[in-house]
Amino acid sequence: MEFNPRIARKREIRTRAPTACQTCRLRKTRCDNTRPTCSYCAVQGVECNYPETSPQQNQLGFDSVNPSNNEVLQRLNHIAGLLEDIKSSEGSTSSTRSLKEGFFELAVQNTSPVADSLPGTNPTSSSTASVDDRGTEHDPRILYLASSGENMLRWPIFNKVITEAEKHIRSFLLDSLDNLPRNMQALRQVGIGSFVDEIPRLCRKYFLLCHRRNPIVDLENLDRYAKEVTVQGLGWDGPSCQVLLACALASCTSSKFVPMAEDMPANLDGLQAPPLSDANLDLAETYFHAAKQRFGFLHTSATDIQCFLLAGSYHRHAIRPLQAWFCYQQASCRLEVRLRSLCRERWTADDDYHNLESRLYWSCIQAEHEMQSELPLWGSGLESLGYSDPFPKFPQRSSSSYDRMDEEQDFAVKPGFELDGTEEERGWKFYIGSICNRRTINDIVCDMWSQGEKGWTKDIPHLLRKIMSAEKVITSWYQISLAGIHSAKDNPDLRFFFRGRYHMALERIYRPAFYLAMHYQGMPTFIKNNHQIWVEVFNLTQKAIDNCALLIPSFWYQFRHEWIWNVIRASFACSVYLLGAVLYQLDASRDSNTWQVRLPSNWTALS
Repeated sequence: MEFNPRIARKREIRTRAPTACQTCRLRKTRCDNTRPTCSYCAVQGVECNYPETSPQQNQLGFDSVNPSNNEVLQRLNHIAGLLEDIKSSEGSTSSTRSLKEGFFELAVQNTSPVADSLPGTNPTSSSTASVDDRGTEHDPRILYLASSGENMLRWPIFNKVITEAEKHIRSFLLDSLDNLPRNMQALRQVGIGSFVDEIPRLCRKYFLLCHRRNPIVDLENLDRYAKEVTVQGLGWDGPSCQVLLACALASCTSSKFVPMAEDMPANLDGLQAPPLSDANLDLAETYFHAAKQRFGFLHTSATDIQCFLLAGSYHRHAIRPLQAWFCYQQASCRLEVRLRSLCRERWTADDDYHNLESRLYWSCIQAEHEMQSELPLWGSGLESLGYSDPFPKFPQRSSSSYDRMDEEQDFAVKPGFELDGTEEERGWKFYIGSICNRRTINDIVCDMWSQGEKGWTKDIPHLLRKIMSAEKVITSWYQISLAGIHSAKDNPDLRFFFRGRYHMALERIYRPAFYLAMHYQGMPTFIKNNHQIWVEVFNLTQKAIDNCALLIPSFWYQFRHEWIWNVIRASFACSVYLLGAVLYQLDASRDSNTWQVRLPSNWTALS
């Protein structure tokens, strides 16, 4: 290659004298170039030496003698200091959604409540949530810790039966993701064309058995979509996807549901088994995977958002909670896009659309709240938008083909499932009642768990007042809800679901009192001597044990529905309750002077 002196001269001119001091150059770190001593050398107390520069370089580079250059450097140093201050202040105030923050800091770290119950000590807490602060009161850490059985296993009462490795389990579902098979293959669409003729029948079944418990879709539109699909065939759009999802939900829902009697037999061996289900899960998967192939064509229309809500409900039927969560997040994010659109003012001028939008909003909020009680994940933030409508209104619709059942249908509808206008309105009351129940319980548990288990021992009388007040609130909700659906003969399934929600709420409300009773032996003497407090504590603890003894058989007596995952999780938590009561009673039975608990006579069968 021929030597070119012009290029060599340019390269010599472009070379710039290093401005970093010798110490920073050796450490290969950034030097702030403060003269005569940089910040690092000043802090370390070492001599700060800058390399000498040649006259030629000084002509094109930094001139240390020029006072204007020194002024520029001082200003740059000042700006750099301000940036460092901002960076350090942001680091000190960690975000509540930071992954660096311990998600389960509120959990008891296998310590006795003795030291933490003494006056003058502060309970460890990673949250400052309050009931008045809508931004943090539904912190998923608090909701999960207040509901999960895994957190209960960290209590000191279980030290004898739980290993240290098991105490570090935060969530069975999230901590077992690596154990899922990696070679899972999705089921392929199998002959969906031969099932098109079944669509009208399955849409009617969806209307009768699924819609009134969770009225996500607009029935008139679903009726029209089903007719179009039957005549013109399936398309690759939202309406066809919605029809397929309705068929999938109808296929996995049993029409032979007979609720268990409220009087529980003492001998569980004599408990009558539920009737055989007529749900066809294979057919449901076929319809669902056909609908799933159309997800990529969905956008932000109301029908598209309904599709993701229906898909989430189906995943919950299939006991796939994480997949359900992903679908609900899709629905919430797409709804937020619509709510922020400039076109919304024109859309909401239509009363029917406004009511549908309100129903979509509250369905998304309800779905996230239901899932967050068992999944420690952050929601979409949709609730923080400040939606104006308190609750959706009951839609007034005209008669559709779903109101007229064919005599040749091959699924039997039990008494109470015939859905005229009055029955549909009662189902709507169940929908509204479920939203009220979940929001109320979230408010209650976030208030009780704002400082974790350690905070309960600071002011036990105040905690007991909270528990008894919450018990009255949830009992009033239950009584009002039952009054809205009248006799058990007319609505056995709705009464059964209301009763389940009521007892699940009591389980969460009684849990702080149960914790105090299980650790009575470790309490300081001045607290143990307050006899009246412990009368109330063990009274509530006995209610908690009896409530779990009632819930477990009720949980067993269920078909698949969209709350089946929550039912399974609650059943596990109730079993942990009984295990803790047994461990406590084993120790208490050795001392006749201590408080006793009464175990259910059939506790071995229950656990």
